[in-house]
Amino acid sequence: MKKLVEADFRSEWFRVFSLLVLSILLASGSWAQEEAKVRKSKNRLIEEVLVTAQKREENLQDVPVSVSAFSGELLSAMGVDDPTDLQAITPGLTYNSATGFAIVYLRGVGSDAFLMADPSVATYIDGVYYPFSSGLAQSFGKVERIEVLKGPQGTLFGRNTTGGAISITTETPSLEELYGSLDFSYGSFETKKARALINVPAGDVFAATVAVFHDVSDNYYTFDPESTQQHVPEEVAKGYRIKTKFFFKHLDLMLAAVRVDQAGFNTALSPNTQPSSLVETFGGEAQPRNHTASVDAPINFDIDSEVFYAEINAYFPGADSKLILSSQSIENLGLTDFDGTNEPIISFGSPVFSDVKTAELQFLSNDDSWGAGWLSWIGGLYYIDSVAGLDPQLALVGGEQGQVSAVPLGELIKMLPDPLRNELDALPLVNGLNFALEGFLATESYAVFLQTSLQFTDWFELTLGGRYQEEEREVLESTVSTRSADGSTEQLFDWRNDGAGEHYVETTNFSPKISLNFTPRDETLIYLSWQEGYKSGTFNTINITDDIDYARPEEVVAYELGVKYSSSGGFAINAALFQTEIEDLQVQFTSLFTGGAVSFENAGAARIQGIDFDLRTLILEPYVDDLALTLSGAYLDGIYTDYKDGSGFNEETGMFEGGQDFTGNRMVRTPEYSASVAMSKTFSFDLGLLELTVDGYYNSGYPYLAQNTVFIEEEYHVINARGSFLLADPDVRVVGSIKNLTDEVYALSQFPNDFGRLEALAAPKNYSVAIQWNF
Repeated sequence: MKKLVEADFRSEWFRVFSLLVLSILLASGSWAQEEAKVRKSKNRLIEEVLVTAQKREENLQDVPVSVSAFSGELLSAMGVDDPTDLQAITPGLTYNSATGFAIVYLRGVGSDAFLMADPSVATYIDGVYYPFSSGLAQSFGKVERIEVLKGPQGTLFGRNTTGGAISITTETPSLEELYGSLDFSYGSFETKKARALINVPAGDVFAATVAVFHDVSDNYYTFDPESTQQHVPEEVAKGYRIKTKFFFKHLDLMLAAVRVDQAGFNTALSPNTQPSSLVETFGGEAQPRNHTASVDAPINFDIDSEVFYAEINAYFPGADSKLILSSQSIENLGLTDFDGTNEPIISFGSPVFSDVKTAELQFLSNDDSWGAGWLSWIGGLYYIDSVAGLDPQLALVGGEQGQVSAVPLGELIKMLPDPLRNELDALPLVNGLNFALEGFLATESYAVFLQTSLQFTDWFELTLGGRYQEEEREVLESTVSTRSADGSTEQLFDWRNDGAGEHYVETTNFSPKISLNFTPRDETLIYLSWQEGYKSGTFNTINITDDIDYARPEEVVAYELGVKYSSSGGFAINAALFQTEIEDLQVQFTSLFTGGAVSFENAGAARIQGIDFDLRTLILEPYVDDLALTLSGAYLDGIYTDYKDGSGFNEETGMFEGGQDFTGNRMVRTPEYSASVAMSKTFSFDLGLLELTVDGYYNSGYPYLAQNTVFIEEEYHVINARGSFLLADPDVRVVGSIKNLTDEVYALSQFPNDFGRLEALAAPKNYSVAIQWNF
């Protein structure tokens, strides 16, 4: 602690934060005096949100944890219906998607290792951990609330994470009444979205909810006349969630089934906007950043996922318990033009399969527990068993893209590493080359966690927590074969059985947490926390010319000083000063010349310092009714403090270069500044309520690779506007919205590889109208 305080107190931004905290404390008295004069607002931007960040339902302002929380109504008011939209309302969060895989960074902590590594920022839906990033960037349909928890999570959540957690809560069956909702929208690019939800109670012991969604749209990319690929399939996302709940005197049981299907291009369509010299050798050309594309591979993207889960809550004198069981399966079938041009250089099909089973048992103190007036606690056990893998197909210079004349296949083979070149020289290669790869990984992990809070006085509380984990990981398969036109294969390498590396690992870890919580007045909370986080080591199972890579476990130490203040008049501000130190960051690098389609390595160490804040308030009261302002921002100073022998690409040629020293460089996907602001005004009429909202998001830009050159997201900003009218009876809202009002050009993702900078741009300016009916 002393080291952190001494280091940060000398910095200018620590003094700025101190002034902010002092201003909040001084202002709290005057705000309290004005509360009685302020009436309750009808504006959805400033409504209070209950959260379960500590596994209990609490007001957001009472939780000594940095959390950005959004109710379903607030998300609707902001026009958010997709996880990738969360970064626009959560500064410090970067939510990208690459070929359907979600890549999430929070406060500078994240991971590009999306294939076989655990996410640094975990996603939970109804308490169920989703371990794989494939398909998470889909529409999430109608939700009750979303909580973005910042910093390591492990003493309360089932799976340990180093960066944070996104917790999504959907509608829970209720015995109170029959109710439901219907939402329909139509917009640019022939976008049609439908949502439906119904809650059906049956007597005093049973209720069920059924939620469905179906989205269809044309892709906003078009193919130019030169493109071999001309067919543009519809983007389709559809799914359902069925939840049934049985209520007994001291027990309730919920059974749920979820299915989501997604098809189209997604971000698998990524034109090459800055090709490498390798692409130029084969005649490939740079493509413009204007939502047009010229590709030759028959790109497709298809994800099917099924999840079944059960939740059992038991209520006893002295303690409550909760058991969550889940079974998940996912199949991701897709083909990407790996060079992103109209030349038949390389395509990559990457079927992803996973089968995951989890179990979490929680015990929670309640009002009848011993010491309930001054002691609260939660403890539990967590188990995960998964088998996941890929069965990709790699087609070089022709391959299954078709025979190409005068393609210099021999020139490409000369560039490949010796083991593969020696094998290929003996093969009769005429019409290109097809690889068939297989790689599967098994994981089994057990953990026990405990967190307790001791209330010593009315104004001081101490929170202690810890998590102990044991884990086993094993490579089940890692092979490379060539595949002929008739579908037969000839195995070249079996790294699992013939490689020299270790293919099985056992690890243990203990991650503690300490938090000092102060409430100098009822409206104000100040907390000071220290905690550790841990992400398990993992193997790269997709190797072509080299043995299996092992990425060592990633360890995090995080310090945070936070303050929260709120008034009953609708004003609230939360701010935090933090520092995160990371050792052995897991890095995924994509290059055929490192021994595989992807390879893993560890950066030695990194450090992120920063400030973030959220503010919401009514402004110009009492002169203007219901004019609400929300303002949030983040400053992140993230650098690699030790990253020697890193992998990158030559700035001039774009070709692979190893052995680089990235120490002192900025961390990837970590903007120095990001901010969001929204202003909303409601007008009351006899028929209902008119709501007008304008919001903006600013991002100062960031690198996609640790080398900090070539692969860069430039500074950008996005402005959106919405207007809606709510008919009080029969509770129907009509909405019109414009997204990306200034037609800003920026990327949803960049995918750096040997062939250049592949980019999937975000949608240009687009419009929509919607009707929402609650009954």
